[in-house]
Amino acid sequence: MNAPVRTIASPYARKLARERGIPLALVTGSGPNGRIVAEDLRAAPAAAPEVAAVVVEPVPVPTPATPAPLVMAARSISAFAATIDLAPLAAFLAASGSALSIDAFLVKAAARAAGAEAEAIRWIEPEGGVVTIARPLTLAPTEIARQIGSDAEAVSPEGKVMVVSRLAARGVRPVAGSLPTGIDLRILVVAADGPETAEALVVHDADAIAETEASAILTRFRDLLEAPLRLLV
Repeated sequence: MNAPVRTIASPYARKLARERGIPLALVTGSGPNGRIVAEDLRAAPAAAPEVAAVVVEPVPVPTPATPAPLVMAARSISAFAATIDLAPLAAFLAASGSALSIDAFLVKAAARAAGAEAEAIRWIEPEGGVVTIARPLTLAPTEIARQIGSDAEAVSPEGKVMVVSRLAARGVRPVAGSLPTGIDLRILVVAADGPETAEALVVHDADAIAETEASAILTRFRDLLEAPLRLLV
């Protein structure tokens, strides 16, 4: 029996397809090896929604009750920033001849620095896609890079999840960041491709992670990236 043909598409293209109701099998990809990218979805017509006939019958209108006040618990968000010297990492990558970007090392360093606070890492891609990396502490940077570049859908892993992302920009220092629902810890890195330095921001829920621990996580994250050989053991 023939195996089913798998449609190749970027995570963000899959997200757009779901939002617009467009079957990926009907879209011609313009990327390498026919990979469907976001531009292919923007050019494709959105699926027309099915409209069912609805018969509305009059019903008695009850007297509205006084709504109870909505009480939402406020989160105590705190953040710490640091400048990281990426020259040792850039030199290591150049000497090794590796085609890896710094992203895999950012994920590995974040997992090592956060420990039990990062049983899984949700990597936010620049184009908006999401890749969830389970048990990053057990993975080599090469395997992390493979997962970042894969078409794997975002999953909901067990355990604590940490968010990591990189903004490819120069001369920008992050001063604030948000925390998605259910996330207590996030690291945002601002670094252009092939940079000498990076600006990092740790954002955390101070009710879940003490400020002393959050600042220690940022310190360990910086120290690991400035001594990248430690990330290989």
